[in-house]
Amino acid sequence: MPSTTVIPSDRSYWIAALVSVFVLGLLALTIALTSKIEEKSLALDAEYLVDTNLISQQTSIDEQKIWQLDPSHWKDFTTENLGLSDYVHWLKVKPQELVQGEQYLFEINYGLLDHVDVWVFDSSSLTNQKGAIDEKSYPVAISAFVAGDDRPFSYRPIQHEQFLFPVRAESSDITILLRVKSEGPIKVPLRMWEKGDFIEYSGAHKLFMGLFFGYMIAMALSNLFIYATTRNITFAVYTAYVLSIAMVTATLHGVGFRYLWSNSVWFQERSIAFFACATLILIITFSIQVLDLKNTSTRAYRLLRAVRYVFFVLFALTFVLSYPVLLQSILIMIALTTPVILIASFRLAVQGNLIARYFSGAWAVLLISGIALTLENLGVYELPMDSSYLLMVGAIAETLLLALALAISFSTQYTEAENAKALAMKNERDAVAVKDELLALQEKTKEALEYSVGERTLELEIAMRELSEANRELERLSAIDPLTGLMNRRYFDKRLLGEFRRSRRERRAMSLAMLDIDYFKKINDNYGHLAGDECLKVFAGLLQKHIQRPADVICRYGGEEFVVILPNTDLQGASDLMEKVREVVHNTPVNFDNESIHLTVSIGLTSCVSGPDEQQALVIAHADKLLYEAKNNGRNQVIASAFVAPE
Repeated sequence: MPSTTVIPSDRSYWIAALVSVFVLGLLALTIALTSKIEEKSLALDAEYLVDTNLISQQTSIDEQKIWQLDPSHWKDFTTENLGLSDYVHWLKVKPQELVQGEQYLFEINYGLLDHVDVWVFDSSSLTNQKGAIDEKSYPVAISAFVAGDDRPFSYRPIQHEQFLFPVRAESSDITILLRVKSEGPIKVPLRMWEKGDFIEYSGAHKLFMGLFFGYMIAMALSNLFIYATTRNITFAVYTAYVLSIAMVTATLHGVGFRYLWSNSVWFQERSIAFFACATLILIITFSIQVLDLKNTSTRAYRLLRAVRYVFFVLFALTFVLSYPVLLQSILIMIALTTPVILIASFRLAVQGNLIARYFSGAWAVLLISGIALTLENLGVYELPMDSSYLLMVGAIAETLLLALALAISFSTQYTEAENAKALAMKNERDAVAVKDELLALQEKTKEALEYSVGERTLELEIAMRELSEANRELERLSAIDPLTGLMNRRYFDKRLLGEFRRSRRERRAMSLAMLDIDYFKKINDNYGHLAGDECLKVFAGLLQKHIQRPADVICRYGGEEFVVILPNTDLQGASDLMEKVREVVHNTPVNFDNESIHLTVSIGLTSCVSGPDEQQALVIAHADKLLYEAKNNGRNQVIASAFVAPE
């Protein structure tokens, strides 16, 4: 990936400024939503206890054990996130400033709790005439509800993305008792609303959600259309990533459970891990492609490939492993992956790569929101605003900056292609001009020769001889492989036909060997293409050193594959020679850049007395088949077999 792009730096600053203004506007909207919650929702006094055998994990409430517990068992409910726990959590909530006879809405603003049981009590029935708790009195629940995402969505008392329960204030002294159990984080953000205030807040909330999903859908569709016209796979990966992160958000907010899989409790329990793994696999793939990490940062490329394999495993185990194990594994891998991509992109940005600058900005935003969400889900820190809003703002900013990076990358590739095309056309024009000049020179020479045939005859013969020698030299050079110095495939095809006919004419056996360096792709991947080129040159030198007969022909057939023609050589003699070559290659390491690279070679060898010219292709195919047999049998060996012409 080039370090410069076609977008001027001053224009990039304007783009960055516009993105910043857009993100700040979204943050302002989330702060306004948070302020509206604090302003409109009623004050709540809450305390909780963790059931660690103090109360058995039963499905129905035991009033005697709950209401007669010593107050020391209860703790002040000061944080919404109680962390990961296998125990049942009980919460006792007392709303403030209730108006008797009014209808209220009690909300748990976290839709991923497995089991939620809610009872509403009239607390005034618990006190005696002196205003103290009467231990002999047990209140009767005014209403009771059962909810949780381990039940179909239709079981909820109010069809809403979050858990919403109607509460009628039979008196101004109401107590709400909750029993909560979940495999994921015990996160219980509690709110009490008057109906009108909830409708006002809900409208603003749905506006923000609509902006988020509308933006995500628009980004996905636009990039999908670009992929359909350009067939650039990076646009397809980006489209899938945007859709995946939108599905993660839809799952966190209960939108997916309400509208997409409302009757599939089984999938709801695994959806967040499913979409999170898919999102991370796609963003790692996208990062590798856009930043060209294979060439720009080999270490980051290898590390991210390894991490991607881990996410593939987690993705495959989504429906097998328990949710707590999956959640903690994913959060830990996110904490490890995000800095790796950020550091790699930052290094490229420092080197002047404009694509990496936008990419670094995108990952900086995602890193901040991702770490904040991770710390909150692990119960380490509680954000001053709803973490899901912060995650959505981070996702919007990140996808926008990534889209800019992708657009710049595509623009750069298009510009390079256009420049290459222009250069090719210029070279073609130059070649035509040279050809015209040569033709003009030939015409001029011809005219001059017509005037002085006699005295120029000797000069003409000398010139023709020199021209012939130059043509032969040019032909020789065109038949030489520039890297190894061996003859190339074109020369091999011509020479093989001649040796084939000579073998038929003289009725003498000729042998053909096809050689392939083992695991050559791994050498390129592990040590780089320059090391691979050095291996090819050393290998060619070994062949020339040990195959020395003037009539023998050594050619580079293509890539790491070579071919040797051995005229007047039977199968046994050729086998001995090829075995010697194999041993020499095996025992001769290639030293490159303080690295010792050990090579081995697989060889397919055949011999025959040639028949018709049509059998030439069959002989080559037979040698190639023996080569692959050597590969399949473990490599580093010679497989020899005489060619028998089909009847």
